[in-house]
Parts: sequence; C-alpha cells; structure tokens
Amino acid sequence: MKIIGKIASVFMLVLITSCGGSGEETIRISTPEGLAKAKELMVSSFGPDLEIHKLRLNSSEDLSSDLGSIEVNYLKDGKLYTRTYKSKTNYTETILEDEELRSKNFQSEFFIKNAQGKLKISDIDVNAIMANIDKAVTLVSEEIEVKNYQVRNYYLSVDPKTNKVTADFELHVTKPDNKSIEGRNIVTNFYEVNFSSDEEGNVTIED
Repeated sequence: MKIIGKIASVFMLVLITSCGGSGEETIRISTPEGLAKAKELMVSSFGPDLEIHKLRLNSSEDLSSDLGSIEVNYLKDGKLYTRTYKSKTNYTETILEDEELRSKNFQSEFFIKNAQGKLKISDIDVNAIMANIDKAVTLVSEEIEVKNYQVRNYYLSVDPKTNKVTADFELHVTKPDNKSIEGRNIVTNFYEVNFSSDEEGNVTIED
C-alpha cells in the first residue's frame, strides 16, 4: 500500500467554529470555480504577461483547500525574482508583496540555467490542474475509501528547454468515521498523500 502517511491532527472544540469570518470571499483550490478565481487573482496581482518558471499555490492550513498564498518565481534581466500574494485571515489583511530578488545562493549559474522555462500567467491551464487533482483522487480511491479531500498545495514547474509543465502536489484525504473525541479535543486522522504529474498529465503517487 503506497498511502502510508497517516497523521493525527488535533483541533480544540472551541476552535472548530471559529474559522472564516474574514469578510473576504473564500477561494477553494480544490474546485474548478476556485481555481478559475485563483487564476483571475494571479492575473490581477502579477499581470497577465508575466512569464514564470514556477508557481506555488498553498492552502491556508492542514485539512483545508482555502487559498492561503500564491507565489511566483521568474527570471528578469538575468536574475531570479519571487513575488507572493497572501490571502486575508482572521489575523492579517490581504498582502501583495513587492517583487523580491532571491538570495545570492539562487543567482548561481545552475539555478539561472534551470529557470529558463517560460509560462505566461494568462496561459496557466486551470483545467489541467483540476484534471490532475481528479486523477489523484481516483488513485487514492483505489486504495482507501475516501470521504473527503483537500488540496494542501500545488506546485507547477516549467521545463527550461521545452516549456512543458509538470507538477507536484499534496492532498489531505480523510476516510469515513475519521474523527474521535478525546476530552475537549476532536482528533482528525487523515492521509497526507503526495503526487507528481509529468508533462503528459500522467499522475503518480510519490512514496
């Protein structure tokens, strides 16, 4: 059985009903509608013509598909830069950070050479992302009964020679009857499953 990353996550009962309430529309990166909204946000935040070689979508927390942050990496004037958007939370406001020159360690010939891939923000294929997620869920369902799943992160990379897109991503999967009460805590057992997708859209579970 490949899916072995079973983890116990503990939530205080008092915190269960405290999520949300930020006053900002929730974007869920596990649905076609949510991914489309995430792309709209990328276009408005970073610009449709920005050519990136890496994209990182992260959820806000474990067992959640609510968008937490978007990070893009790109090459400009022969140097590597990054820029990050962070969603609003109960404790912080929405932040679109200024572009940041990556550290000197990332400006070496090796990293510059591997950052030649180019994908415009406007050309990001959210349908392909959703298709990969669906394939991943199917793979998990072949091994365990799935009650629910969340997309914890989705990392997209552009090949420096071919501009073909590959991905690595992580799902948090729960089975039926996954919760138990221990004192004042609710314990949720879930599977943390990592996947990779090649340039043809073939998805595999990572050991």
